[in-house]
Amino acid sequence: MANKSSEVFQPLALALSSEAPRMNPAELHGMICGLIAGGLEAPGPEMLGVLASHASIRDGWGKGVSAMLVSLRDEAWQAFHGDSLELDILLPDDAQSLTERLMALAVWCDGFMAGFGTGTSGMKDSDLPPSLQEAIADLVAISQVEAPEQEDDESESLFEQVLEHCRVSALLIFTELALIRRRQKSNNTAEPTRH
Repeated sequence: MANKSSEVFQPLALALSSEAPRMNPAELHGMICGLIAGGLEAPGPEMLGVLASHASIRDGWGKGVSAMLVSLRDEAWQAFHGDSLELDILLPDDAQSLTERLMALAVWCDGFMAGFGTGTSGMKDSDLPPSLQEAIADLVAISQVEAPEQEDDESESLFEQVLEHCRVSALLIFTELALIRRRQKSNNTAEPTRH
């Protein structure tokens, strides 16, 4: 199942090869999604700084990489905040091997958790509802997946299911956390009860 984002993967990988050769485009996209799911307030320029810091880039991104990251950030922001719930996870296109796509999904999950952790610093796992803890645990487990022993139709089908689970989990994490924050905010601003 190809998505719009897969068209950006190879050009971004090529651009990163000179600026941050150890970075995988999927990891950066995962981090963008994790920051948004973790409660980033607005899609401003500070996100590029966080990504640069994560990639150990001291002087910021070059123009080409910046433009691609901003585009990915804006698409992800719309996916999380819009009504369509169509989050495209940035992976190599379907022409690439299943192993390559699966490993990219694993680093996407790793990046998501890094971004989510940055966005929710100070929040304890025990404060989160069980459904949210389960979604987070699933993404952590997928980040540690190993390459499949064989690439066949069944493996491809399983990959598609795992990919969809990651997509839904990321959206669930965003939605649940937004509800928690909304309840906390309304509790903090509620009028004191008079007796």
